[in-house]
Amino acid sequence: MADKKPPEDALSDLRRRVDAARGEGGTTSSRPTSPAGLAMRFGGEFGAAIIVGALLGYGADYFLHSSPWGLVIGFGLGFVAGIVNVVRVAQSFNKANPPDPNAPSIPDDDD
Repeated sequence: MADKKPPEDALSDLRRRVDAARGEGGTTSSRPTSPAGLAMRFGGEFGAAIIVGALLGYGADYFLHSSPWGLVIGFGLGFVAGIVNVVRVAQSFNKANPPDPNAPSIPDDDD
């Protein structure tokens, strides 16, 4: 029984092993590795929001007998939620991957 570690040591050992398994920084990242991966994530976020909104609206129509208003409102709210999700993903991607300050600027069409 003297070989058993106290609970605090076991917990800190578990945290250390989890951090080592996650890699550097101790956090996992679902960052896409290519522009196509980022585009697929945009499409998935947008499509899922529209589908969920439409299904919730259809369900509201089914139970409230208010066809087609629940579907129309659910589709509209799903569209708005999809736009919000895409903007949120784009902002988090831009925060994680800031532009190179030494990159040459692209001239405008007027220049």
